Amino acid sequence: MPSQAQTAVGIQAPITPLLPTPSAGPPAWAAFEYAWTYVTAYSTTITVFEQKGTQVQNSVFDYTFRKPSSVTVHYNKGINAGVTLEWSGGTTVVAHRGSGLMALFKKSFPLHDPQVTTIRGSSVDQLSFAAILAHSQGMPGTISQGSGPTILSILTAAVTLIPTSSIADTGLTHEIVDLSAMTSLPMRVLGYEGETLVRQVDFSNIKLQR
Repeated sequence: MPSQAQTAVGIQAPITPLLPTPSAGPPAWAAFEYAWTYVTAYSTTITVFEQKGTQVQNSVFDYTFRKPSSVTVHYNKGINAGVTLEWSGGTTVVAHRGSGLMALFKKSFPLHDPQVTTIRGSSVDQLSFAAILAHSQGMPGTISQGSGPTILSILTAAVTLIPTSSIADTGLTHEIVDLSAMTSLPMRVLGYEGETLVRQVDFSNIKLQR
């Protein structure tokens, strides 16, 4: 289950229109965009909690991203435990299980096939820092900044995204991205349906290449 939860209640920063570039938005979001330009690749452990109706899904995986769009995911816990997915920017992902000779037996899936997505429909291409930035640029709505929680002993700034239509945002009424005060990169992403937390994505063990 999610380790922490936040709500948009109490955020005092003024809400401004979500503009085409996050550099025109809150300072923490502009810092995120700026920091990301200097990252060529990174690896992280991602922990995902999602709820859809009565369904609940928890998973943990190692995630490696290299610009412009190369991703390798190895699932440690959850429904796909032991599976490795590879994506190179196309419309398919390649999956294999195990190592050695076992890893030679690979199968391709459409990028958003239910077998390789979360229960709320997120695929490997939507979990990168690049995708989080692109999502904010492409989703009409408003954006605001407030103080975030301390995560892994690191202070954060909380940026709240409120879509004009929740239907366009997989049913989410608002999202909160907690950005590290040290790196300006995401440490946690929360998604809500009303006041109910239905999505939490935590990033830990982040290693950057510049």
